[in-house]
Amino acid sequence: MTLLQWMLVGLIFVFLELFMPGVYLVWFGLSAFVMGGSTLFIEMPLTDQLVWFAFVSAIFAVIGWRVYGRVIKETKVPVGYEHLNDPAATHVGRVYPLTEDVVEGRAKVKVGDTVWLAACDAPLKAGTAVVVTGVENGVILKVKKTD
Repeated sequence: MTLLQWMLVGLIFVFLELFMPGVYLVWFGLSAFVMGGSTLFIEMPLTDQLVWFAFVSAIFAVIGWRVYGRVIKETKVPVGYEHLNDPAATHVGRVYPLTEDVVEGRAKVKVGDTVWLAACDAPLKAGTAVVVTGVENGVILKVKKTD
């Protein structure tokens, strides 16, 4: 393939990234640009170009994975959005009434207009105010009697 063909392939990948965001097609686009530039200096058959394209794409993918991994780790989550994908964790620290007695370490608590399953070590009666101390398996609220 020629310089212009590789540049066209690169532009297609970068353009497709606009419609399928995920920051992975852009690395293939950059690899195509590199391959286009290399065809100016090195004469290769198409099969060799495709092998080198795969190799360069893998290198760019690893670089992108490392860069975005670091960016994600350093990004601060705004206050109020810490539990965006963990709705059960938003209840930690809140006080709710038990709707039934604790039996074998399980009960239910009234949360707004719904009822959540709760885990409790103490034998408490229905109506007792409990504070949520944690979340178990993403759906069971760990509770204890309020002080």
